[in-house]
Amino acid sequence: MAKIRIRETGEVVTETTFRTRNKKARPVLTAGISKERLDQLGADPVLNGAPANPTPPYEYSYESGVAQGEDGVWYTVNSVGPVFAEYTDDDGNVQTVDAQTTAYRARVDADAAASARSTRTKLLDECDWTQVNDSPLSNELKTTWATYREGLRNLPSASGWPHTHTLPEKPE
Repeated sequence: MAKIRIRETGEVVTETTFRTRNKKARPVLTAGISKERLDQLGADPVLNGAPANPTPPYEYSYESGVAQGEDGVWYTVNSVGPVFAEYTDDDGNVQTVDAQTTAYRARVDADAAASARSTRTKLLDECDWTQVNDSPLSNELKTTWATYREGLRNLPSASGWPHTHTLPEKPE
């Protein structure tokens, strides 16, 4: 959704909000408000700025504001997060940046592990039939499937778990 910067206040709003605030403006604002019309209403379009370069899985890109470029055009500013600051909680305990970072990373790891385990469980469930006694598979194929299933079960000890592990190759 397009963003618009109101010159008088410096406020940045969505196009929808801008239209709502200016619904009585004549001529009526139509889809794709022109730069000239925005200029008449004391506003400037805000274009998407350069993306930030986060390092996954612990960092992410977020929009942190707007800035005017050397070309006079307004652009979004993207930063890398998360951003922590030391503070004192309601119980009087100081929450350090390091403690917050450690807790955040543990939560990211736990969420990724839960998601990876869910995928692993689904894959195991889908091939349970290959290991039953009356399976139509040959002994050789049963062994191939058993090896695949063992690879799935061993994923939590695999290199890169839970963020960059590689799933074992599914037999055909």
